[in-house]
Amino acid sequence: MFTEIARTLKENIDEITRRWVDELRLSERTQVHNQLLTAEIVNGTKAMLANLAEAIEGREAPDRETVPIASVSRSAENQVASQSGTSTSTTAPITTTQNLIAAKARAYSTRPLSGPLARAQQAAAAHGKLRHTQDYQLHEVILEYIKLRQVIWSTMQASNQENATDVNLDMIAYVDRLFDELMLISLENFYDTSVRDLEKRAVRDPLTQLYNKDFFHQRLNEELRRAVRYAEPVTVAIIDMDLLKQINDTYGHPVGDAVIAAVGAAIKDTSRQNDIPCRYGGDEFAVILPETPKDQSHAFAERLVRAVQNVTVVVAPNDPGSAKGEKGTPEDEPREEGETRMPLMAPVPTLSIGLASFPDDARNPETLLAKADEAMYRAKKEGRNRISF
Repeated sequence: MFTEIARTLKENIDEITRRWVDELRLSERTQVHNQLLTAEIVNGTKAMLANLAEAIEGREAPDRETVPIASVSRSAENQVASQSGTSTSTTAPITTTQNLIAAKARAYSTRPLSGPLARAQQAAAAHGKLRHTQDYQLHEVILEYIKLRQVIWSTMQASNQENATDVNLDMIAYVDRLFDELMLISLENFYDTSVRDLEKRAVRDPLTQLYNKDFFHQRLNEELRRAVRYAEPVTVAIIDMDLLKQINDTYGHPVGDAVIAAVGAAIKDTSRQNDIPCRYGGDEFAVILPETPKDQSHAFAERLVRAVQNVTVVVAPNDPGSAKGEKGTPEDEPREEGETRMPLMAPVPTLSIGLASFPDDARNPETLLAKADEAMYRAKKEGRNRISF
């Protein structure tokens, strides 16, 4: 029976996926949703069903289940009985039952992690993650699995009637439990990806992917408490981009955003693994340097200045950001028909950096941040493009 069900499923995978796609396109879905029924989704579903068929043929049990349903149990009992030459009646010896339970436990505990069911689970997990990246809602993913289950059983029913194959309720329950596990794994990965994405958005600046201002204040409090407890220094660096407004006025704000993102990347690359780089707002950044005294923080600031001097920002000629500016841009210049516009090399501003350290300059977060901010403004007053304590 297991072999027949598996064979029928394998032979009808293309038909099942075709009907599944047709059913989804007939439901109340937008054109965007229909466009997202891509080859990646369809091929992934085919791979999941192929591995599901192999799992059924191999009589694999769902995770955390030694004996999924009665049909699997009876099948295993029949195997043991045929090997021992005994009957499977209720009067079977206790030793045979104990051996059977032990055999099932051994089979389950030694099930390979890369078996058919595991591969089907991986395909289901990939489906859930992909649907999240495509901005699906949870109920839409559930609908896909409901439709897929309906198509599977209607196709199987038609095939079984044609081949005069009987499928009992236990077999249906067994296949449904395997399918339920795949659906739940897909939904779990969809949900987990959603939660991780929300957590990331809650603490990250969307333009630079550095930590945001709220996260900076939270971590500054934590790092100062840790510094007090272990008698270690902490330095805060406040970093301001010099004359960014001129770039925005000349080339447009999208180009200015590209420059901010490039400087943010340089700050991230210059920071150590335990440093906390943040975008504090606008053209201003802040970096928490744990276990770093003032003299070592100066070395960090010098490395950052050199790194930003080597940053190059190239803007595509058709970038709308290079088309608007108060002073006019190359996009405003006349050009002959068919002339190729060269990419624009956007200037990268210099940095003014202020440093303040615990315990030398301050002993609480508010004062430490204020001291670093004062040092940064002092650097700007002294001519910009410099580091100040």
